[in-house]
Amino acid sequence: MSIQKNIPIIIILIPLILFGITMTPNPEGQNLTGMNTNLVSRVIDGDTVELGNSERVRLLGIDTPERGQFLFKESTEWLKDKIEGKRVRLESDIEDKDKYDRLLRHIFLGNEHINLKLVELGYANTLFYGNEKYREELLAAEAEARDKGTGIWHFNRNLFCIGIFQLHYNAKGDDNENLNDEYVILRNKCENPVSMDKWLLKDESGIMYEFKNLLVKAKAKFTLHTGQGNDNETDIYWNRARAVWNNNGDILKVWNANREPVLEYQYP
Repeated sequence: MSIQKNIPIIIILIPLILFGITMTPNPEGQNLTGMNTNLVSRVIDGDTVELGNSERVRLLGIDTPERGQFLFKESTEWLKDKIEGKRVRLESDIEDKDKYDRLLRHIFLGNEHINLKLVELGYANTLFYGNEKYREELLAAEAEARDKGTGIWHFNRNLFCIGIFQLHYNAKGDDNENLNDEYVILRNKCENPVSMDKWLLKDESGIMYEFKNLLVKAKAKFTLHTGQGNDNETDIYWNRARAVWNNNGDILKVWNANREPVLEYQYP
């Protein structure tokens, strides 16, 4: 009788051993196919998200508009509606992280390639930096969006070179006594230098700064301080006696030499 009772147990255990199946629960972050999935807790902008473990992910192969640029809000909102609060699959390429310690990944929601979809919708252009995965698909999607004048391709492409990297409107202590800690960092994200000669920058009240003889190198940043100092390649000075940016909210606007609007950024 004791042998007969053990027979069903042997029948069950043999296939489990043969196929390497254990009785431990499926670990967190694994779907049924064994591929890693991650919760997107927050969308920061059109090409950057934050995971549930607080790590940030920069979407590979693409570049979306910067703060203040045309379609910044639209690309950010699309990504937020699409993946915020959902579990996604991440795929890496050659580089694991960028210089800001962000993970570099392709993102998939089910079978949908999110990086590719942003390019198809005209919310992003391609940007590879040596990472080659899905290059052909991304370039083909970009070419089609450009031909159709979709999204960013509806505008003058040069308007998307200069973006706001950081607006530090609340200086440490009294703003009027620490004017050089009130500043705007602008970045040229294009592969070519951009002349900002005769460009205008204004706040909501109309306080204006005119850039003169400024050439921003490819992929370079510079800082416009409210206070006084000697201009150089990375830092220029408004030479004002009082603060410009209101701590409780303001609007930054930039026009190029042809008086085409380039940036409009409202905070908070």
